[in-house]
Amino acid sequence: MNRPLVVLDALLLRPQPTGVGRAILDWTAALAEADHGLDMAVLCTHPEMLAHLDGRSGWQLIPCPGARGGTLRKALWTQTRLPRLLRRLDAGLLHTMQFVAPLSSPCPTVVTVHDLGYLHFPDTVEQPRRAYYRALVPRSLQGAAAVVCNSDTTAQDVRDTFPGLDAPVLTTPFGRPGWLEGRQAPGAGREAEAPFLFVGTLEPRKNLEGLLLAYKAFCADRDAAGREVPRLTLVGGRGWQDSGIRNLLEPLRRSGRVEVLDYCGPDELWRQYGLARALLFPSLHEGFGFPILEAMSADLPVLTSDRGAMAEVAGDAALLVDPGSQLAMVQALHRLADDLSLREDLVDRGRRRCGEWSWQRTAATTLAVYRQVLDQAGC
Repeated sequence: MNRPLVVLDALLLRPQPTGVGRAILDWTAALAEADHGLDMAVLCTHPEMLAHLDGRSGWQLIPCPGARGGTLRKALWTQTRLPRLLRRLDAGLLHTMQFVAPLSSPCPTVVTVHDLGYLHFPDTVEQPRRAYYRALVPRSLQGAAAVVCNSDTTAQDVRDTFPGLDAPVLTTPFGRPGWLEGRQAPGAGREAEAPFLFVGTLEPRKNLEGLLLAYKAFCADRDAAGREVPRLTLVGGRGWQDSGIRNLLEPLRRSGRVEVLDYCGPDELWRQYGLARALLFPSLHEGFGFPILEAMSADLPVLTSDRGAMAEVAGDAALLVDPGSQLAMVQALHRLADDLSLREDLVDRGRRRCGEWSWQRTAATTLAVYRQVLDQAGC
């Protein structure tokens, strides 16, 4: 008897991956290590990014150059050419990791929703992709055999936003980023003047304006009291609607208190974690929050939001603040600057917390969804 073929749509994966892109790499690697008795085909526009799957028994990479390019081109390919490809492959199941499935899929679909930022913070998503998601995400979810999310927070958000779904909405929680494996935390080697660190796209959803306003007030407090003022390093590419952020940034950059770096590859990003005093991640909305686990793996104290996926990922191992309260953030910055015992306690808690997030668990929960859908389809 032939083994069922599961097709993974990894078209979101691009060179210089961050967030979801790195998650796809870790997710597929964990699935490849699992004993699942399935054949797997991965659709991709950059097969070189998935070299860890090349040559593995039961796995094949299917380059899809027709889906390479902007949102509209990928949308057209997904809705027109992907159904034909699934028929040719005789696929038993399609798992799309890009929110949207072909509306005329010849096989059952599992749809991953990473977050609903395109609805809650539409200004952070460019118009073609925002329109595409608004038009087709609800229909894709309604037609799915199962919907999976990477955190319980996102899963509940999907249930609340789309209450009429027939498909179960399940959590396949992400793990500790795989690029951290083999890296040693810098431990006690940090300089006394270590800066605060922010990691993420420079966009409104990350609450960078709120953070910069809080940091500016924090600096004023420290200057007035004649106390040390830790610098702030921002790591991340530019996002949409960032004019307000840039207006706040310029005087802080000229003062020498804020340094802005662009996208950093793994080695440089790890170096920045090693140089820092604490991670500041008071985002307004996240589907998961990988920088939290990255920082904890680097023995770095974490400040993050007291809500949503950030609080879910951090647990009791971070300093949680109301991201809408400048006063709360200023007070937290003073504590992180001055309280060594607090920082040491957060480091200890973080070491334990980041070990709880495993890609093996992600693979096991994902495969359980596949088996459930395939059983229902009689495969």
